[in-house]
Amino acid sequence: MVAALFVGLFVGCASIQANKDLNTTPDNLARGDPSNSIKVKEYLRHILDSPEGYEVKAYNRKPYSVNNKKTLFMTHSFYVFFKDGDMEHTLVFTATPKGSEQNGSWMLDATTDVDSYNLFLSADNPWEVEEYQGPHGETKLDAVQTAQRILARLEKGYAFFGGAIVRDLAWYHQVWMFLAPPPILLYLPLLLVSIHADNCTSSVLETMAWEQL
Repeated sequence: MVAALFVGLFVGCASIQANKDLNTTPDNLARGDPSNSIKVKEYLRHILDSPEGYEVKAYNRKPYSVNNKKTLFMTHSFYVFFKDGDMEHTLVFTATPKGSEQNGSWMLDATTDVDSYNLFLSADNPWEVEEYQGPHGETKLDAVQTAQRILARLEKGYAFFGGAIVRDLAWYHQVWMFLAPPPILLYLPLLLVSIHADNCTSSVLETMAWEQL
C-alpha cells in the first residue's frame, strides 16, 4: 500500500508520458520560455498597482489529459484572473521541458488550462474542473494578497517537484501512521527534498488568500 501511494505522488503532472509530451508538443514547449516569469511578474505587479476590478479564482481538474482519472494524488490546479468580470489570464506553476533554463516556471495561459476552463463554462466538463472553496465556506479569494503571495513564491525560485503536494495534506499524519511499514521513513526524505520545490497544486494551495467573511 505504501508503494502504491508513493507511486501515486509522482503520476499525473509528473508521469513519464506527461514528461514525454512536455518535451515534444509545441504548446507544452512554451512552458520552458524564460520570459514566462517576467510576464507573470509584470502582470501581478500591474494588479497590485491598479487592483480595482480584479478577481481571482482557483480551480482543480484532471491532470495532463481528459483520459486520466482525477484523484487526491492525481489532480492539477491553476488560477484564473478576471478583470471586471471577464477572464484575462490563467496562471499555473508548471514543469518545464528538458534543457530549459529553469526547472519549473509560472506561466500565463497554458493551453490545457484555458481549454479546460472554457469547457467548464460551456457545461461540457470533460476535465472535471472544480472551483476551490475556503475552509469556512469562502468563495472569493483576495486578489491583492494572492498576487502578493505568488510574487513572493516566484521570487524564491522554487523548482518543480511532483511530490510537493504532500506538504499540503493537513491530515497526512493520520494516514501515514496507520500504514505498515512505518512510511514516515519515506515521508521525511520526500518532505526534505520538497522544501524549496512546488508543483501545480502545492503552489496554489500555499498562495491562496481567502477574503475574510
